[in-house]
Amino acid sequence: MHIGFDAKRFFHNSTGLGNYSRNTIFGLAETFPEHRYFLYAAHKSAKICTIPGRLPITVQEPCQAGRAMPGLWRTWGLPGTARGHELDIFHGLSHELPVPRFSGRTRTVVTMHDLLFLTHPHLYPWIDRHIYALKYRASCLRADMIVAISAHTATEVCDWLGLAQERVQVVYQSCDSAFLDQADEAARGRVRARYHLPAEYILFVGSLIPRKGCATLLQALATLPLSRRIPVLLAGSGPQEQDLRELAARLGLTPLVHFLGRVEQADLPALYQQAMVFCYPSVGEGFGIPILEALCSKVPVITSTGSCFAEAGGDASLYTRPGDIEALAQALGQVVEDADLRQTMIARGLQHAQKFHPRETATQLMDLYTALYQGQDYAPR
Repeated sequence: MHIGFDAKRFFHNSTGLGNYSRNTIFGLAETFPEHRYFLYAAHKSAKICTIPGRLPITVQEPCQAGRAMPGLWRTWGLPGTARGHELDIFHGLSHELPVPRFSGRTRTVVTMHDLLFLTHPHLYPWIDRHIYALKYRASCLRADMIVAISAHTATEVCDWLGLAQERVQVVYQSCDSAFLDQADEAARGRVRARYHLPAEYILFVGSLIPRKGCATLLQALATLPLSRRIPVLLAGSGPQEQDLRELAARLGLTPLVHFLGRVEQADLPALYQQAMVFCYPSVGEGFGIPILEALCSKVPVITSTGSCFAEAGGDASLYTRPGDIEALAQALGQVVEDADLRQTMIARGLQHAQKFHPRETATQLMDLYTALYQGQDYAPR
């Protein structure tokens, strides 16, 4: 088959949607090299990742006019750019499909990650909410199949659009297979030196925005007895960083809170693997890929109740209500103090993470593509 992808996030987003795009495309190309994969992007870039030459992947940029107006090209011109590739499948990996139809035989798939702009409207400007609603609705109604990255998201999409469950299929995302491999001591040492890592730490990875719950994490740390406090490392950047620095100062935590900024992808496995606990107190996500990265890295996870978090964390993780400072402090203290509990959580986490192995998720997605290509009903394994 010839399979095409909207690759904007693949090349230009270093966090959630970009990671999903890269893990999906590389997983498919590695597992099913007999097919050809076409990546469409107004501007390709090697800043975030490079494509190994052994993989059957072709990158296609538009003409000069498309490069000059990337938003218009992505929405209106992409099918024309793809015409010569005779695509069997086109997959919009981040909520959107182009408006014009592809050629008659091309079947379309769109991935829906979340509907947070509907469920948590206070987190989004009015204009963004309305643009998302229009774009996402139109893309879902045009698509031959909708992929949701969690059962939670699938239910929300069906309820929002009044769709039959068969129109929305759950295909979980995977994380980079590098998190399954233990970093050697040399790599750990380089990361320790580069980021000035303490001997023990609580880790958060993600954007520094209010939805992620980092303020709750700092407030929970402040309620712990001095003897049970260990440093918190915030790996990420975002508009809330200054507010979090000021909060840490007010709480007397400045020496314990380390702002790492955006961490290079190659450094993340060693950063995770040296953490005592990973804390992800987010209000809501589509899936929560950092949870899976932590489980694969043999790190105990504390995250939130509700949303999709139980799907990502399984029975291996501890859960507290978003914004509940006292409950989060209790969970942190429990994991930091109890080595046996940490080992139990690590073992369960590795077992749970197997269902999200890149080969497993790539196989599910290829089964869906094949069913569409052959005009058959998709039957999940």
